[in-house]
Amino acid sequence: MKDFYNNSFSPEFIQQLKSKNDIISLISKYVHLEKKGKNFWGCCPFHHEKTPSFCVNEYDGFYHCFGCGESGDIISFLRKYEDLSYYEAISILAENANMKIPRLNDDEKYIKIKRTKERLLLILNLTREFYKNSIYNKDANIAQSYLKSRNTTRASLQNFELGFSPNFNDLPNFLAEKGFSPEEMKLAGVCEIGKNGKPYDFLFERLIFPIVNVQNDCIGFSGRDLSKNANVAKYKNTPTTMLFDKSKTVYAINLIKKLKKSFGLNNIIIVEGQFDVVSMHQAGFENTVACLGTALTKDHIKELKRFCDNIVLCFDGDEAGQKAILRALNTFEDYGDDVNVRVVRLPENLDPDEFLKKYGSQKLKDLIDNAVNPIIFKINNIKEKCNLNNPEGKVEFTKNALKILAGLKSNAEQDIYLGEIKKETNLSLDYLRRDLQNIKSLLQKNNFKNLENSEEIGDKISNNILENNLFGEIGGQSAIIKAERFVVASLLHHMSYAVFNDEVINSIQNPSLKKLVNILFQKYKNNEKFLVSYIFDLFDVDSEPNIKAVANFDFNIIQNPEEYFKECEYLIYSSSLKFKKDQLSKQYSQEISTDKKIEILKQINLLTKNIQNLEKQKQRNKN
Repeated sequence: MKDFYNNSFSPEFIQQLKSKNDIISLISKYVHLEKKGKNFWGCCPFHHEKTPSFCVNEYDGFYHCFGCGESGDIISFLRKYEDLSYYEAISILAENANMKIPRLNDDEKYIKIKRTKERLLLILNLTREFYKNSIYNKDANIAQSYLKSRNTTRASLQNFELGFSPNFNDLPNFLAEKGFSPEEMKLAGVCEIGKNGKPYDFLFERLIFPIVNVQNDCIGFSGRDLSKNANVAKYKNTPTTMLFDKSKTVYAINLIKKLKKSFGLNNIIIVEGQFDVVSMHQAGFENTVACLGTALTKDHIKELKRFCDNIVLCFDGDEAGQKAILRALNTFEDYGDDVNVRVVRLPENLDPDEFLKKYGSQKLKDLIDNAVNPIIFKINNIKEKCNLNNPEGKVEFTKNALKILAGLKSNAEQDIYLGEIKKETNLSLDYLRRDLQNIKSLLQKNNFKNLENSEEIGDKISNNILENNLFGEIGGQSAIIKAERFVVASLLHHMSYAVFNDEVINSIQNPSLKKLVNILFQKYKNNEKFLVSYIFDLFDVDSEPNIKAVANFDFNIIQNPEEYFKECEYLIYSSSLKFKKDQLSKQYSQEISTDKKIEILKQINLLTKNIQNLEKQKQRNKN
């Protein structure tokens, strides 16, 4: 959500802007909110849910979804929901509050970028209309015949705004007549410039799929070759531009938004190709999208989660499609958020369009309704590659299947899938559990996430294990970072038991939390108010996990927060002293000078005394 205009305005202007815009009134335009206690609750607009987990704190001016983790202030809500730049969101809020936006040094730069963006959108939307109209011309026979052979309906033609590029020159000539330069055409990604300096349509003689964003603006195109020439790429996409990046763009996301608004969404189906999307929609699966011929990315997942948490992968049934599913599943795992993914395995190497033509929509619906979870899909995928009728194949299957289970956090879940492996191999559950435990021990010892793709158990020992000191995070959150988060969160949220302690504040090691707590301390000393929403002006919260954690801290999970606060303070301060002592001890062992050794020893003795006093104080407090 960061752009060059972030933090360009003074804190005083932003705080005044927020105070004159009621966050409850604004969000209520998009989400039905009900007051419960001191906060307002509703269903999250950034992911699909039936039970409200989206909370808006009116006093502190921020929101947080306990389902998907989205959070922010009134500015970030507008930006995320309407897909606006920082300046655009500020402009809307300033207009609502009848406030004048202060002139900044970057104004001219921003205005230039804004005008360029508007100009490129105009080119792209005009190009969309040009292609759409061209498909009805006589010289579009090849495209018309192709669409007929694919049983494409008139409704699909209009719904997806399919078009045709007749030749090299008609599009650039059309745009030139509208007053656009060759450089602008290239910048928009609709034309290339030849050696003669003239623009040409690089998607010439292709069937055109406009790529449309959630605002229903055309941001790019995908062209399908109709020549059947094996040496020509089947699909070509618009190159990356300031408006289009295929690694972040979901094909047909505009139709998903429309569908959710009209009828709601139970799940979203992802297929591999644009024509598969068209065929799926024609067959009644209007909740289908594609990722433009590129591997699924975290940005794709983030875009999809705005509309639904339930995802069904329905890739091609051939080997390439199955590999693509495995890559996609790894991306979902790395995304690290609560997304419910299921997988359809299409038979006979068929793609969705071919399957629909051969078996019909009801058969596909049955497959989708019975889609398997990622673990079962992976186990089945391994089973197909192993011959379970001989010992070697059974060993290979068992070893690789156990690698998959080793990455699961729940012992109960692991046990369920061990039963599946037992069914296939007829091996004893005791033996399977023992082998699984050995693999899990190796995972914990060497700090890696899973071993699914390794040829041998030891292949994937991480090269990135952090130095094992007091402040390293080995295998996840350390006790120190948890303590620092709780202390800073308590201070930020003005909890009654939270007091500022110089020694503890100075001992906080995480850079982001240290910066925040120093700001809070300064505000406290100056007797200045600090609302939670202010941190969204100071930090890019979405990219700072520790800041996001303290902003959205769930204090309900702490049974005795006052006592826990003191324990965390002790842990932070004592760990800092011990770390300094360890560092000095290393320095002492390497020092040659006797005088310097004596000086270091004095510092070590002082730290030792402070540690002992701190431990005695803790013991007295317990008694």
